[in-house]
Amino acid sequence: MSLPYKTIVFLVLSISYSLSFADISISVTQENRPKEQNSAFPEQERINIAFFEYPPLGHLARSGRISGTAVETVREICFQAGLNCHFRLLPVARVYRSVISGDAQVIMTGSHPSFDACCRLAQWQYPWSAGIYSRAPESMIAETEDELKYHKMIIIRGWRSNFRYFPNLQRLSDNGLVKLSVAQDSLGAIRMLQRDRAEYMWGGDSFHWYLQKLGLEDEFNFKPLISIPLGLWVDKDRPDILQALNRGFKKMKDKGLLNASHQTLNDELMSQRLEEAVRY
Repeated sequence: MSLPYKTIVFLVLSISYSLSFADISISVTQENRPKEQNSAFPEQERINIAFFEYPPLGHLARSGRISGTAVETVREICFQAGLNCHFRLLPVARVYRSVISGDAQVIMTGSHPSFDACCRLAQWQYPWSAGIYSRAPESMIAETEDELKYHKMIIIRGWRSNFRYFPNLQRLSDNGLVKLSVAQDSLGAIRMLQRDRAEYMWGGDSFHWYLQKLGLEDEFNFKPLISIPLGLWVDKDRPDILQALNRGFKKMKDKGLLNASHQTLNDELMSQRLEEAVRY
């Protein structure tokens, strides 16, 4: 790839970023890596993996490349599997629909019963928890629907974990018992909480990354309420991709390329490949 073309790719990705991550993608084959030999997949086939902006797990880096701790790990799984994976950062709701719509063959997200209809879960998993952030002491933060009544809470458009933990949350909102304020993305939700738009914000444990970057880590407390492993959900009509991803994951374990818990790249590889997010 020539330098002018790289420059064009960077500019295109920069424009995509300015449009609020409506659809950002980059291929694993743009890295300086050797081609995997003896692949069972046509060289021209791209395996689209849909994810949403969620640093430090997945984000657009300053170089114009999609990076993140989970992304870099899955990128290596793909390489070991001989797959030409193409990462796409999409709005949350589009990620959930992307296999059905044909936008992706794989989605990377927390497990949800609804995915059983479209997809099969690969063996690699990444620990993730969600709950409520607040200026209140953790012991005072709501953890039941009754305790949530008469409070305001910020949620992110498209997220499902909040409704999974509080199954009657929409009804409580419709009846005026809980006031919900909807943010477009993680950073928007944190900015709303910072401005005291609500007492509570539903978010993931990785939001601590944002709080540290913004100098807010001492202002808010977090009460984890639900643990949902992040995983790779593969189109159920593509068992070949599922099997390849599982083979790639096994190869990484056998070669010692993962950390002790087999969740992310080992420290040496991660330090070489992880790039900082472009915004916070």
